[in-house]
Amino acid sequence: MPAIGTLLFYGLSGVTAIPLLPLFLLYFAPHRYGWWFGQRYLRFQLWLLRVTCGVTYRIEGTDNLPAGPVIYASQHQSAWETLYFQILLDNPVMFAKKEIFHYPLIGLLTRWNGHIPVDRRGSLDSTRKVFQQGVAALQKGRSLLIYPSGTRDRVERVQSGIGVLYQLAHVPVVPVLLNSGAAWPPGRLLKFPGQITVRILPPIAPGLDRRTFLAQLQDLMQQSP
Repeated sequence: MPAIGTLLFYGLSGVTAIPLLPLFLLYFAPHRYGWWFGQRYLRFQLWLLRVTCGVTYRIEGTDNLPAGPVIYASQHQSAWETLYFQILLDNPVMFAKKEIFHYPLIGLLTRWNGHIPVDRRGSLDSTRKVFQQGVAALQKGRSLLIYPSGTRDRVERVQSGIGVLYQLAHVPVVPVLLNSGAAWPPGRLLKFPGQITVRILPPIAPGLDRRTFLAQLQDLMQQSP
């Protein structure tokens, strides 16, 4: 039953996190040291999600990935991709709402991996600084992960901000489709058995004007995986 599996998942996640509490001492250490532990914990959670809740995943279209850093523009349906895309993709830098950085353990993992906090109510100047941080990460060889809709939703409405980032970054944008909301519904604790499909689409090359890019991405974000 979903309720029993969910209870086991959260219970065992909590129990196994207890030995990690001393790792909070690594808060000010270089993120590569803390992240070594963090990614192993996330991989354990993926295994635990499979054996307790029957949630598996498959990734299609990896042959569509170009060489070098990219911007992943992903659909956003649940916390599943926020947690596990960090280890299932090529460890991209993620734009994440600033509240996540204050969560116990998950916030620490987020800081360790060098993700970028976003204030959804921030000023234009703060948004510009966030984009500059993203471009700097690309220049260092790390890909970016962004949710163009800005929130978890079944209907993907691409926000204009990714158009600005696209023009600043001059790298391909790789659309990513998924159906994680069926197994891990947003706003609910229950997890349901099933396979999450992640489909990586061919990249959108740099160099388009902003309006054309946004229209193209919007069309792709309406598809199902």
